[in-house]
Amino acid sequence: MKGLGKRLGVALGLIDCDTLADVGCDHGKAGIAAIRTGRAKRVILTDISEKSLSKARASAEYFGIDADCRVGDGMTVLAPGEADCVLIAGMGGNEIMHILDEGLGKCDDYVLLAHRDAPKLRIYLAKRGFRLRADTVVKDGGKFYNVLAAERGEGAVPTGAALWLGGDIPPSADREEYLEYMHGKYAAIAARATDEPSKAAALEVLDAVRKAKEEL
Repeated sequence: MKGLGKRLGVALGLIDCDTLADVGCDHGKAGIAAIRTGRAKRVILTDISEKSLSKARASAEYFGIDADCRVGDGMTVLAPGEADCVLIAGMGGNEIMHILDEGLGKCDDYVLLAHRDAPKLRIYLAKRGFRLRADTVVKDGGKFYNVLAAERGEGAVPTGAALWLGGDIPPSADREEYLEYMHGKYAAIAARATDEPSKAAALEVLDAVRKAKEEL
C-alpha cells in the first residue's frame, strides 16, 4: 500500500482478522492500512506515548476510520480475547518478548516485525506453545527486517538455518542478499573472536548460511 513502506507492507499481508490490535502503533500506519485494505474490520491502536497516539487518532479520523485508541504500556491495555490478531512492529526481538511476557495469553495470533534478535524470538515463541505460520525477511531502507507470524500450536524449537535465518515462508525476494549479508557479518565475527564459544556460535551461523545457499 502506498506510503506504508516495504516492511509494513509484508506484515500487512500476513493479517486477516476481525479485530486487530496494533501495539506500539506510533502513528498507526499499519493498523489504519489494515482497515483500509480489508485485512481487519476493527482496529485497536495502542501506544505508550500520548503524542504518537494523537497523531494516529488524527490519521484514523482523516480516513473516516473509527479506531479505538488507547494510551498504555504494551498489551496491558488489552483484555484477553479482545483482538484476533496482535501486530507488534518497529522493535527488536528483546523488546517484543518483553511486551509478550505481559500478555502472550491474551491472543492466539501475532504478527511480529523485528529488526534484531529474531533467533531469540523464534525460540521464545516455540517454548511457549506458538508455531510460525510465516517467517520471512525483507530489506527496507537499506536494512534487513524479520517478519514473523505466530499462531498458538505446538511446534519444534528451531535449529540451524530455521533458527538463524528463518524459514523463508513466504519466499522472500531479498533472501539471497540477506544470506550474503549474514555470511559477511558472521565471517567477520568468527575472524575476530577471542574465545571458543563466540567463534563456535559464529561458525554455526556460517554453516547454516552455507546450507541455505545450497537450497536457493
